[in-house]
Amino acid sequence: MPPTQPSAARRSAPRRAGSASPAPTPPGLSGAQLDELTDAFVTSARALVGIALRSVNASPVEVTLMQHRVLVLLASRGEQSVSMLAEHLGVNASNASRVCDRLQRLGLVARRRSTTDARSVKVAVTADGMDVVRSVDEHRRAEVRGLLGSLSPEAGRHVVGALRTFNEAAHESAQQDWVVKGPAQ
Repeated sequence: MPPTQPSAARRSAPRRAGSASPAPTPPGLSGAQLDELTDAFVTSARALVGIALRSVNASPVEVTLMQHRVLVLLASRGEQSVSMLAEHLGVNASNASRVCDRLQRLGLVARRRSTTDARSVKVAVTADGMDVVRSVDEHRRAEVRGLLGSLSPEAGRHVVGALRTFNEAAHESAQQDWVVKGPAQ
């Protein structure tokens, strides 16, 4: 098992040009504690990216990670404009539009002109798109469940609490809180 303490070299290494600036240390956490917490989450993120890749690759329809993320955003937040999707994805509107074009050709999203602004296009997930989201989610849940099954009940409670807090900070809603609005095809 890799060490959980960040090495002194990593903590004191100079930042590369263009890298993110350090976040302020929250009250109650020392810089070293924040470094340790950051390292633990980054390590977990690498593992979760691997699980995400495998689960998206198991989709019944070939979609990219970005396309799957669009489906999840639409499933969790309902119908959205292309510009709002672009903002959530951190890409420009033309890139988001191209992703939506491919998803529409696959029958996974439906597009329509906004009734309030003819320049705006609204995108909603279709029933087939929801099937893709469910399929990927089932695969992901099975793999994660297998990994978490080795935890003790006490460790499991701690992990659940920490992950719920992290999800709230990341503004990521639980699947049971999703609201799908728009055409269901």
